[in-house]
Amino acid sequence: MPDQANIRVASDTIVETANSLPSIDWKQATPDVLLERIAEAEVVGMGGAGFPTAKKISLTQQHPPNFVIANGIETDPGVNADKVLLERHLNDVLTGLRIVAKILSAIQSFVAISHERTVQVAQGLLNDNETVRYLKPTFQNGAERELIQMLTGHVVQNDSFPAFDGYLVLNVHTLYAVAEAIEGKPLTKRLVTVNDETRWIDIGTPVGEILGSSDPIRVGCYATGHRPEVNEVLTAEVNAISIDKSVHALPCIHCGWCDLACPRDIPVESLYLIAGQLEPNLAAQDALNRCNDCGACVVACPSNIHLLDYLRELRHRNDIERERISRATQARLRVDAREQRKRSEAISSDTKRSERMRQQHKWQ
Repeated sequence: MPDQANIRVASDTIVETANSLPSIDWKQATPDVLLERIAEAEVVGMGGAGFPTAKKISLTQQHPPNFVIANGIETDPGVNADKVLLERHLNDVLTGLRIVAKILSAIQSFVAISHERTVQVAQGLLNDNETVRYLKPTFQNGAERELIQMLTGHVVQNDSFPAFDGYLVLNVHTLYAVAEAIEGKPLTKRLVTVNDETRWIDIGTPVGEILGSSDPIRVGCYATGHRPEVNEVLTAEVNAISIDKSVHALPCIHCGWCDLACPRDIPVESLYLIAGQLEPNLAAQDALNRCNDCGACVVACPSNIHLLDYLRELRHRNDIERERISRATQARLRVDAREQRKRSEAISSDTKRSERMRQQHKWQ
């Protein structure tokens, strides 16, 4: 059974601890003070990336004009952590959004929500430069680039990043943590969906204790999550703990449903077969690069094959192969440079010897 000291189901707020910081009046504080507090509180991206939020804000700050987007689009199947947070703490999320907007002197803020009732509530709480939009929860709508394009019409090029274009997308849990940090409350827990039940769980809780059963689990939703490492603990970016359906996977029947389900037209079945060869395949890298691990193929598979596991493993083998090739190339270049240097030194030595032999010596 889970350790009830670690999993406080009854709690719906982040409890202040001995490590609490002084509260800041964010409306009066300078952007530097607010940014410093977010960094001090170690707030990270809680939508999956785990990137330090203060650094992400600072990077965007260097590329004005700025736009801020609160990402409340839940794309993971069976997960409603963002939905529950917005239902219970919408005002706090909006406060976090306004704090970030103040730091950036943002000209416009957007709130993207995949639940119509919450959109209706939010519409009565917005300021003049804030917009709320309902977006249908699909496998792609929660992705940063797609979200920016749908809300603003701006297209972030593949060789760039949203921050370089002045756009900052933060998950609603991250914005809630920002508001809490300004209030002086450290990031100690987050909402996690566990078998269709969403509750507050302490960050740092061993993931094996959260489900409360001996069933094999995925850290994350069943479609996009990973099998836990030994002694793995809950981190801030994990939004779900799920039963691992792939342990009961059946052989591939080559139905092609995974290809049809993929929103990026990736030949998933072909990549699955290539991955089964247990060898790197750099020719498949372009297709692997297009994959953003949305999990649509996993949901579509009638055999419960966790196709993302195979694609991720193939991607990992390709990374190792590219590193091997890079190291071999660098080693070859070093050997070639050494041989060229030896040849140059030999030519130089021969030239100097010839010059000495042609010199008029005193004893002649």
